[in-house]
Parts: sequence; structure tokens; C-alpha cells
Amino acid sequence: MKKNLSDKQVQAYRLVSGDFEGLPVVEAAKRMGITPRAVNRLLDRARITCPQLFPLLTKQETDVKALLAIGWTNPEMADQLQVSLSRISQIIGVINDKQGTTRLPPVKIVAYQPYMDSQIKEKF
Repeated sequence: MKKNLSDKQVQAYRLVSGDFEGLPVVEAAKRMGITPRAVNRLLDRARITCPQLFPLLTKQETDVKALLAIGWTNPEMADQLQVSLSRISQIIGVINDKQGTTRLPPVKIVAYQPYMDSQIKEKF
């Protein structure tokens, strides 16, 4: 079986990917003993070979994505991750942008109000 990625590409991916260590490129370069530019080149070559591994999400983005997948609300995620509610919204926006998904507008929930009685044209 042919190996798709080199050991250096795998190491760079694991250091930078939010699924593993989630380090910034500069920190990953320090750990590997190479320049940040070299790390980016390794990741670019890995992207060509294995596009399914990209886009890379940060550790925080990966955490938010996992919590979204199991149905947590934004306030619950903000409490769990100890960040502001607006930061959670920003992270969700970044995830959607990176993955090319769309954000649905929030659903407005209508509650009964007494003035609505006058709007009824026909009762059931």
C-alpha cells in the first residue's frame, strides 16, 4: 500500500489541526525545528494529496463544531468553553466560512398575545 503523506506532512498536520494539537503555524514550526513557511508548504502539499483533511479548524473551532453536532445551544457552549456568546457566534461563522456551509437565519418564535384574537377571521 502506498503512503499518501510524508512523515513531516503528517507531523505538521497533527500539530496544526484542531483535531489533534491545534497549534498556530508559528508554534508548530518551532516544535518541528523549521520555519513557518516550511510548515505552510508541507500543509499545501498535504492539501493536494489529501483534500478531505482540509480545511483545518482550530482547537476551539473543533470543540464548538463537536458541541453543535450533539445539539448544544450557543449559551450552553459559551458557558462550557468559558467564552462570550458573541465569540461563539463568531466561531460558528468562521466554521461555516471555512467549510462552505451556509448559516440559516434564526427562527422567530411567535407566542400568543391577546391582541391576536382580533386578527382571527374564522374560528375552527
